[in-house]
Amino acid sequence: MDNLDRIMIAGRTFTLTAVFGLGVILGVPAVISTSLIVALTGITSVLVCLKIRRARLWAVASETLIVAVVLGASLPDSLILLPYLVVLALIAGVAHGLLGVALVVTGQATTLAVLLATSAPPFDGFGAALEAFGPWLLTSFGAGVLGAWLKQIGLGPRPVSDASYESARRLLTQLRTVARRLSAGLDPFGMSAQLLSVVHDHLQDSQSAVFVRGEGDVLNPLSYSGLGAREALTPDHPVIQECWTRMEPTNAVVTSGRSDRRRWTVLPLRVGSRMIGVVVSASGETPAPDSLKQLMRAVDEQAMRIDTALAFDEVRMLATSDERRRLAREIHDGIAQEVASIGYLVDDLAASTAHPEQARRLRDLREELTRLVSELRLSIFDLRTEARAGAGLGEALSDYVRQVGSRSNMTVHLTLDESATRLTAGVEAELLRIAQEAITNARKHSKASNLWVDCRVRPPFARLEISDDGLGLRTARDDSFGLRIMQERASRIGATLSVGDRPGLQEPAGTLVTFSVGQESSHPPSAVSVERSPR
Repeated sequence: MDNLDRIMIAGRTFTLTAVFGLGVILGVPAVISTSLIVALTGITSVLVCLKIRRARLWAVASETLIVAVVLGASLPDSLILLPYLVVLALIAGVAHGLLGVALVVTGQATTLAVLLATSAPPFDGFGAALEAFGPWLLTSFGAGVLGAWLKQIGLGPRPVSDASYESARRLLTQLRTVARRLSAGLDPFGMSAQLLSVVHDHLQDSQSAVFVRGEGDVLNPLSYSGLGAREALTPDHPVIQECWTRMEPTNAVVTSGRSDRRRWTVLPLRVGSRMIGVVVSASGETPAPDSLKQLMRAVDEQAMRIDTALAFDEVRMLATSDERRRLAREIHDGIAQEVASIGYLVDDLAASTAHPEQARRLRDLREELTRLVSELRLSIFDLRTEARAGAGLGEALSDYVRQVGSRSNMTVHLTLDESATRLTAGVEAELLRIAQEAITNARKHSKASNLWVDCRVRPPFARLEISDDGLGLRTARDDSFGLRIMQERASRIGATLSVGDRPGLQEPAGTLVTFSVGQESSHPPSAVSVERSPR
């Protein structure tokens, strides 16, 4: 239903309700019965317009003729319903312009004139009939012209071709305005670190972590705080499941470990009736109920911010993916085609020259152009490779290294150990980009014969190792940003990244790049006592 449909319904409803009410107040049965007939006609016309969009004009025109016949047959009691004809003319003008106005007003005048001429005249002469109908017909014409003018200047209602896109545009516009006003921005990792700072101020904990729900209801780490928190705080702890079920703060005593970390407090990250994650805090004392209630007010406020940031991060990732595909198309249709065309020209020159030295240089140039085209194609593949909704990190990485192996001189050895559950989309995307950068560096600079790619995914844990048997690490150029970008991506998702020489018996042994996120699940602590906090 668009704005025009709403105008049609509102105009008819108001007019008929007013006339019907006057008929009841005045006690005129003819007005009441006529109003009901006109109402049924109007309802039928609206239903036809909603079901068959192309039939709007003819539905309104047919309704006009039927209403004019009904009014003409019940004169003079039906004069009170003449404003309804004005409403129909206005609708016709807004929806169909002057053509609709001419059709509706002409139909009104013609029908009333024929009825007056073929039936017993209810008025004393032509002048009395003109005095009764003339003002309303002129008003109908004027209202119709006004509606047509509003349509022409663009102030009339416009049908929405796709309501979902219109809704998305409106929401994105609001989000853009709100995002410019937010003091903390829309970075979920920064917000989670800020949340841990708030929790530490209240609980004076030694370790803490934020976990959010990902694909398959798996809890993925968003941020850690405290020495050893990444290894000690895992999302598979029973107290976390207890908190998730109850959606209330939950305490537990862990008998193993240091005394200042044995009291675990798990705080729910809830947005309305939804759980989006938990905050796990390890300290030496169980917080008092009053202090916990005060803390939860701050946590609930931060939960809304984190949920908003995660939604925005997903939107931003979709936009980034679209932009990468656009760049890939631009490279393929632009510079890649131009370089390939130059290669064909070089082939023609090499075939037509009789000078041996010139022919050798042209062959060298052709080989370099072929290498550039191959690099451009791999760059296009880099841009288009992504972890899709129906495929995880392992499948995307497998497709990528297979393509690299077929277009380079390296033999690629791939090992995948991936569970059925998925990491969050943002973590998968960043890990894939880090792996692409490491593989690209090996392909371009290592002069290696072999490339090993080992990937292990056990959400919320993931570990990737990329190594080669090439020249090993060398001094980086001042204009080289590859390692810096990898470190920025790893920091963004809370991953650890190390780059060094690959262990080997001979020197140089090559390069080893290792990066991991989360902590691999281990056996839970030997004894756990869960304490329920008061509501």
